[in-house]
Amino acid sequence: MQWLRMASILLLWAGVCRMAGAADVAHSLVLANMDRNGWPQALTTQADVDTASRAEVLMVGKALLASEALDEQGLKQRLGVQAVKLKSVRQVREGLWDRLLLTYRNASQNCDGEPFCPRVRSVADLRQLAAAFTGEISPAYAVWASKSQVFHEQALDEQLRVAVLVP
Repeated sequence: MQWLRMASILLLWAGVCRMAGAADVAHSLVLANMDRNGWPQALTTQADVDTASRAEVLMVGKALLASEALDEQGLKQRLGVQAVKLKSVRQVREGLWDRLLLTYRNASQNCDGEPFCPRVRSVADLRQLAAAFTGEISPAYAVWASKSQVFHEQALDEQLRVAVLVP
């Protein structure tokens, strides 16, 4: 089962990397140069990696929820595009929610008593958990949450920009 969890985590990060690679060069450089060293704990055990993965999944979920709150004009403005293909945007969002759910479930096996570990059964459960999530259980986590939020909002913007620009 450990390989399945790691594979899910790798798939999630591969999606983020693909986002950066598919975008234009100027925006990719921004993502490539962002500091991702803010996680406040060492990642020395599988439990540590799973905890960090669950927290990151919830931060991606927060970014997705914020993007879903935008109307078409707000999305155009945020992405810096002239037109938005709402069907493409919906497909990207739905695919991300499905991958986030799989990753969160895989990282939630045997995590009772660990941080960021409420069980989820569906995308709807994950959406509710992400909406309430702050990540601020201590000052060190608050710093991470702030950096993570910015990173995932920018990464999501890149993926959505690609979705509206590439058929």
